[in-house]
Amino acid sequence: KREIIKINTEAARFFFEALNSPRGEKAREYLRKRKIREQTVRRFGIGYAYEAWDELYKHLLNKGFSKEHIIKSGLVIPGKKGGCYDRFRGRLIFPIFDVRGNVIAFGGRVLDSSTPKYLNSPETIVYNKGKNLYALNFAKNSGEKYLIIVEGYMDVISLHQNGIINAVASLGTAMTESQGRLLKKYAEEVIISFDSDAAGQAATMRGLDLLNDVGCNVRVLVIPNGKDPDEYVRDNGAEAFRKIISNSISLVEYKIGVLKKQIDADTPEG
Repeated sequence: KREIIKINTEAARFFFEALNSPRGEKAREYLRKRKIREQTVRRFGIGYAYEAWDELYKHLLNKGFSKEHIIKSGLVIPGKKGGCYDRFRGRLIFPIFDVRGNVIAFGGRVLDSSTPKYLNSPETIVYNKGKNLYALNFAKNSGEKYLIIVEGYMDVISLHQNGIINAVASLGTAMTESQGRLLKKYAEEVIISFDSDAAGQAATMRGLDLLNDVGCNVRVLVIPNGKDPDEYVRDNGAEAFRKIISNSISLVEYKIGVLKKQIDADTPEG
């Protein structure tokens, strides 16, 4: 485990340096467009994976790590002819930290419209996505009594940049019981803010029930005009976002609201 955390830490440095190299201009331009400031990039260790087949792999070998351990880290994929190629290529990279601040995995986002939009590290001996929450290492020290759980890396990063540092993200999975217990350990109340599309609504419902079962006090953040937290906080600022936090609704209210949209309550059957 120690060796793989060392490999991940070295990879995070490599990605960070790549972002700041001449070849990282496209990624820097993307961050500028999303209004992500320099100090935020440093705080979250945001990086860039070159558009190359095996640059990271070669770099890690040169640093003295064994092929076996590099493969186990999930950063490279064994090729058919005995070589290896990098899992992340041509993507913006988000290191994923555990509660103690160790780099345990990575998420990568494309800079154009290719798919998949997001690619994450596979499960490894140091990373289990259902047992971690993105940015909990920062959020647990926020001093707030509640945590906000959002869907994406960029939502968390935008909120933190705007001073709302008690935001975390579930790592591309449906909420799990382990994540629920983690949230309960660090907060008295959990506010859930997932996308307002149908998939997001279903995820919110499942997440609410799960958190409720684990014993969390749960509320739902409803963002006006179906925007995501990143968009809303960029357009309206932190104060406006805090205001909608204070108007977040209870589990029962949310469920009734969803049912009202599906059922015509003016009819006897409804």
